[in-house]
Amino acid sequence: MSLGIAVLLGVIQGLTEFLPVSSSGHLALAQMVIPGFSQPGVVFDAMLHVGTAGAVIWFERREIRRWLTSTSGRRLVGLLILGTLATAVVAFPIKSVAEAAFLRPVWVGFALLVTGLVVAATKWMSGGPRDEAGTTWRQAMLIGLVQGMAVFPGLSRSGLTISSALGAGLDRSWAARFSFLLGVPAIAGVAVLEVFDERHALAAAGFGYWSACLIGAVAAGLAGYLALTIVIKTLSSRVFHRFSWYCVPLGLVVIVLTWGQP
Repeated sequence: MSLGIAVLLGVIQGLTEFLPVSSSGHLALAQMVIPGFSQPGVVFDAMLHVGTAGAVIWFERREIRRWLTSTSGRRLVGLLILGTLATAVVAFPIKSVAEAAFLRPVWVGFALLVTGLVVAATKWMSGGPRDEAGTTWRQAMLIGLVQGMAVFPGLSRSGLTISSALGAGLDRSWAARFSFLLGVPAIAGVAVLEVFDERHALAAAGFGYWSACLIGAVAAGLAGYLALTIVIKTLSSRVFHRFSWYCVPLGLVVIVLTWGQP
């Protein structure tokens, strides 16, 4: 894999991890249309996830410092743990189905269509008064359960979690930020598991492969930071639903072009 392809995949991962358009769906589609592309391996994917997790940590760095020394921070950690456990309850049972979907682009198309419809519905979701201090364990668990569904390629993690957070009554800005933070344990967990599974292959990996992983991670982090800013602005200005104008047509195009393929 060339460094140019590593950067391209990193940018795609970084942008689509937080924009409500499905990073897994776009990576699956990109890998199908890039001429001569071969799967770089799960470790490369894991490094891209590390880059996007780093973008969240840097984006929230000031708040993270405050949370580390406050009661509200300890409470938030508890909510994130609960939400992450709820994610695992949903994600692990459907993991094999999700992995099979990567080989069936028409499934990705249908999932993108679902994502677009869910994001479109946020036009009529005003959110609520619940901020960081007012978020309940029930809300955290609900958002975590929804996040688990996003293991299926084409279902946007950010789109589904932000929509469910708004529906549960969270403040618009906090809905996005809670979604970002809840994604960090899930993203980090996936990265650790993938690296562990491939630990023997890593020992034989050459300099070129590690260079591609590092450059891809940096590209994902930079693009992810930009995407975080865009999501916050679109939610605040109440135009978040317009991302559906991209997801729905894309899903329909993928379905039409891949219908009937094995």
